Amino acid sequence: MRAGGPRRIAVFHCGFTYSGGGERLVIEEVLGLRRRGYEVECFAPTVDAARCYPDLIDQVGVKTFLPQLPGWFPFREALQMGATSLLMPLYAWRFRGVDAIVGCNQPSAWIAWWAARLMDVPYVVYLNQPNRLVYPRNIDRQTGWVSNADYSLLATVVLRAARFVAWADRRSIQEADQLLVNGDYIGDIIRHIYRREAVDCPAGCHVAQSGFPLPVEARFSGGLTVNGYPIRRPYVLLTNRHYPQKRFDLAIEAMVEVRKRHPRVQLVIPGSPTSHTPTLQAKVKELGLTDAVVFLGPISEEELQTLYARAAVYVYPAPEEDFGMGVIESMAKGVPVVAWNQAGPTVTVAPGTGHLAAPLDVADYASGIIRLLDDPDVNQLAGEKAFAWARRFDWERHIDTIEKAVLEVARSHERMAAEAATA
Repeated sequence: MRAGGPRRIAVFHCGFTYSGGGERLVIEEVLGLRRRGYEVECFAPTVDAARCYPDLIDQVGVKTFLPQLPGWFPFREALQMGATSLLMPLYAWRFRGVDAIVGCNQPSAWIAWWAARLMDVPYVVYLNQPNRLVYPRNIDRQTGWVSNADYSLLATVVLRAARFVAWADRRSIQEADQLLVNGDYIGDIIRHIYRREAVDCPAGCHVAQSGFPLPVEARFSGGLTVNGYPIRRPYVLLTNRHYPQKRFDLAIEAMVEVRKRHPRVQLVIPGSPTSHTPTLQAKVKELGLTDAVVFLGPISEEELQTLYARAAVYVYPAPEEDFGMGVIESMAKGVPVVAWNQAGPTVTVAPGTGHLAAPLDVADYASGIIRLLDDPDVNQLAGEKAFAWARRFDWERHIDTIEKAVLEVARSHERMAAEAATA
């Protein structure tokens, strides 16, 4: 460790191949720790800079543990994750001299466990959720991983080696010097599964000092064009991965009732398409909502922030989500939220900041959207409460917790090394 305290940190993540909440969280951790003066390097088994936050990923400079396979190679992501996990002893030397490692999710926790033993480096594990290939949610069992062939392959492998994978998963998490979790809802589940203490460290959002919500006229009248698609205001926004587990179909069904009351309102859905997207588009056509639901495709970070700021309502239809970063990102722009009264949104959606519908009750979900569209003044008040509530999820609070954990494990490791040397 360098004089003056720990400075060198290695952050591991499972992969950067999609613009999702888990990827954004790691990007913010790396950039946040660098702003505080730490030398931070980020590693992952696989990276696709064109698909994962192309406006931000270059700032991180992610390195792969092993050379990447060509983009055309079948099951490239799954193979790189597997090879990275199995071959860790061959490249552990890369982390000699690092003061601490932060392993975000699996297989990063397992890779960090190896590095800790081979290179004598302390490590922190950050979990968004338990390993879903080892501990699948009910919705994972219902839908499988049909929208991601690499996950399907990994799930097949895990089933064949379930005992070893479960052992490796549990050991690498239980033996971490500290365990951080994405808020108290999923944190309680993680503490129960892995039978160890964990520190709540919920994901964050960038909250301005003032200026949100935008005035009513900026969210309820006029229009804008994003990615070549004209959008009418007011509109309802949904941002998430196009996976069956996210249940976009429920939000689409809710729009049938919404359009009866507000016939010009649109549901706007950005994001890179997956193999599940055509199924959603077919449902839109089946319900006669072709003009009501707009799939924008991939958009820039600037365009995404514009969509958040000018939305009238943000909807989050995933029923078993551990947290849901889109919820707090929309509230950081003063936009009220409609979600289910279960799982992550029970933590992130406070009273008066939107509507928590009875689980899977599409009629109640639609009524929540309608009420927030009926009266712009009521909407504005909910947006003001949402903006104030979002401050407790500011990214700097998240970085505070990460930084504290890294300092504690690095200094504890230094003390034990010094005691062993003098014994």
